[in-house]
Amino acid sequence: MKPVYILFLLSLSLAVSANAYAGRAMLSVNSFAGGSLLVVNCKGEDVGAEVLVNGEFKGECPLEVKVPAGTLELKVQKKVDPFNDRIFEQEIRLGDDVTKKIDVILGAAQLNLKGKQQKSRELAVGIKENKLPDEHKKCLECPEMVPIPGTNFAMAKYTVTFQDWDACVIDGGCNGYHPSDKEWGHGTRPVINVSWNDAQAYIQWLSNKSGNTYRLPTEEEWEIAARAGTTTEYYWGIFPFGDSASSINANCNGCGSKWDNKSTSPVGSFKPNGFGLYDMSGNVWQWTDSCWEGDCNTRVLRGGSWNDTTSNIRIATRFKDDVNGYYHISGFRLAMTLK
Repeated sequence: MKPVYILFLLSLSLAVSANAYAGRAMLSVNSFAGGSLLVVNCKGEDVGAEVLVNGEFKGECPLEVKVPAGTLELKVQKKVDPFNDRIFEQEIRLGDDVTKKIDVILGAAQLNLKGKQQKSRELAVGIKENKLPDEHKKCLECPEMVPIPGTNFAMAKYTVTFQDWDACVIDGGCNGYHPSDKEWGHGTRPVINVSWNDAQAYIQWLSNKSGNTYRLPTEEEWEIAARAGTTTEYYWGIFPFGDSASSINANCNGCGSKWDNKSTSPVGSFKPNGFGLYDMSGNVWQWTDSCWEGDCNTRVLRGGSWNDTTSNIRIATRFKDDVNGYYHISGFRLAMTLK
């Protein structure tokens, strides 16, 4: 082979290699230029939630995803049932070539588009079975009541919160009593440090203000509502997980939540029971209207609390206290007789 020809082939080879290298380098630069890395972290039952950036599905949480610089809308959502989702939303501002980590805790279940459409249809048509009478329509301070199938009573979806109690005090009710929140916060945490008599003061204020007749549930009513048709020790099945090995179902001493044996949790932080009632086990003991063994100076509480062991949050577990007794483990939930 002639030397000139060999030099020509060598030059051609070097040119192709250089161009290929340049192409790879340019591709590498272009693929990372003008963007940042978004790291979305999820734990527990939030794992597997859908991650959307500016409305575009990016994958399931936990997730690392390349995103453009600028202002982004992050939405993480997980389906609870066909009508309800748990959602986390946050606006994020990112510069170029940065890594942004977001720790996600999904909120309480809320109606999704299908749920809102279903609710609209129900309101338009009217619900014949288990429908609350017209006089029990919602007011601003009124709790969301759930009719209990096969009975003549309804139970509040959530326990009374500090937010609810504060509204009573501001309006001149509840004897002006400001119960301690143990520095855990007010808002949607269940009101604590309220006695049976304190609960009666709240009930009197709300009933007078709304025109509805509220009360505490009897012990029997509470258990019917809590079981939601189940026969197991816990309304989600066996302890601790029930229907899946990744579920956390309550706040107690040993339940597996981040609030365990530390504090109350915001109402609605866990899955509801089959009737749609939240926190029927754990979080706070709930006053009932039933006397203890015939002594009406002592009343029954049910449900267990954030610092009770797993055996004490069984549906069948009973507790008692004096009508004037109050602790940081006790709260209450409202009931209503349906005509």
